[in-house]
Amino acid sequence: MPPMLWSVIAIALAIAAWLIVRMLGRVAFARSAVLDEVRRTLRGGTVERTPGRGPQARGRLGQLEITVDLHHDPRRPHQSPTWRVLAVGPVRVERPIELRTEGWQGWIDPWMKLVETRRLPLREGLVIESHSERAVPSDHPALLALEHHAATLGPGALHVRPDLMRAEVGFVAHARDNRPLFAWLQAMAEISESATTRGHRDAGGRVVRGARVRVLDSSRA
Repeated sequence: MPPMLWSVIAIALAIAAWLIVRMLGRVAFARSAVLDEVRRTLRGGTVERTPGRGPQARGRLGQLEITVDLHHDPRRPHQSPTWRVLAVGPVRVERPIELRTEGWQGWIDPWMKLVETRRLPLREGLVIESHSERAVPSDHPALLALEHHAATLGPGALHVRPDLMRAEVGFVAHARDNRPLFAWLQAMAEISESATTRGHRDAGGRVVRGARVRVLDSSRA
């Protein structure tokens, strides 16, 4: 092979390696910055490094125990990495439901692909795919919460079942562009609050706002 061709190949490989290292650095920085903001949002929030899963933000949001991490799924290369949220607490729904923004790939619970799918347009042009055994009423707490945050949700999916919620949210390599994660967190808090007698109104009929999620501060991203 001519020396000139070897030089071209070497330069191309060096550029490719530099781009990969740069991208990995951006992902690591964004993950760290966003998880730290999640920690600040949660009550008693911490960031812990767990074997095999990397750093996780943990804490309480209203009555929910929240865990947030960044997950890499080789089966979905165009949608990886992805924020994952686990919320354990009062979620009093009668049967499981999975809601996804239109075009979101994969399933949080693979069994849900066996149930009926419905396409539900919400405000702000957001279209949600609903997967459940039965038709979901328009006042279902999960639908109401997603519609409330339709303008800021961004791509993602939410699985709701008794006393447990899981969410997947699109990741962006620039920390400030991950604000949709916080909208999904707020929606999950509202779903939980709607399951309690104090979630909407106190004895005097006044609306109780409950847990609130801060918006990611772009000046620190």
